[in-house]
Amino acid sequence: MLEKHFHFHTQPFAEHTPAERLWPDGRLTQGLARMRYLTAAGTLGLITGASGVGKSALLKRLWHELRGPSVQIHYLHLAQLSSNDLLRLLVRTLGETPLWSKDQLLGQIRQHAQQVEGTLLVLLDEAHLLQAATLTDLRLLVSSALDDQPPLKLVLAGQTPLLDLLRRQRDVLDRISVRYHLHPLSKPQTAAYLDFHLQAAGGKDGLFDPPVKDLIHDYTGGVPRQINNLATACLLQAAVQQAVRVDESLLQQTLSEFHLP
Repeated sequence: MLEKHFHFHTQPFAEHTPAERLWPDGRLTQGLARMRYLTAAGTLGLITGASGVGKSALLKRLWHELRGPSVQIHYLHLAQLSSNDLLRLLVRTLGETPLWSKDQLLGQIRQHAQQVEGTLLVLLDEAHLLQAATLTDLRLLVSSALDDQPPLKLVLAGQTPLLDLLRRQRDVLDRISVRYHLHPLSKPQTAAYLDFHLQAAGGKDGLFDPPVKDLIHDYTGGVPRQINNLATACLLQAAVQQAVRVDESLLQQTLSEFHLP
């Protein structure tokens, strides 16, 4: 529908955007630089931010740009797992059959990491769902006085409650060598974000009036996921009305049916 009306060659503001088509966001570039340092000299990394602010996009950039002969990356999208279940999931992700006890599972993971040529980097998404005991076991995976350069590196990525959890787990917090907090987009960044995705989809310049971009920022708070949702709703409204651009009137009509949380 949108492709036909606006002559897009792809869907703008899609939820699952390939890494090579992500907006060249300065926030993500800064986060990526910190994670590069982690792979070279750190052990435990932390990425935090509100829901929808861009943590998954940063992890996608990490996966796309750091993976190679010297860095093996694995990604886990977590549910509320017990420590043993998480360790078993990680062992399976590494391509092995989990053993029974926690000590055996920890040993399997460390042995696998030591056999990897280069660095083994594990990205743990939705880490705010982790239990305190699980964080302690993850610390055991990356802390050894015998390793000058531990072969296993972990990145914990989660919403801001993860910070509260870590404050109660000082032994884990003290081992975090790299941390990055993602903030929402500013008003100029929101306008640039909208323009980039519209142009990347083949849209014409000026599809969104400048005041509309400012209002989209105000209504969404600069959170990219909410920007995507509202921008898509505006485009659908325009297509239904056979409008060639999104002005303030059309935005207000959209907002009357579009309720942000």
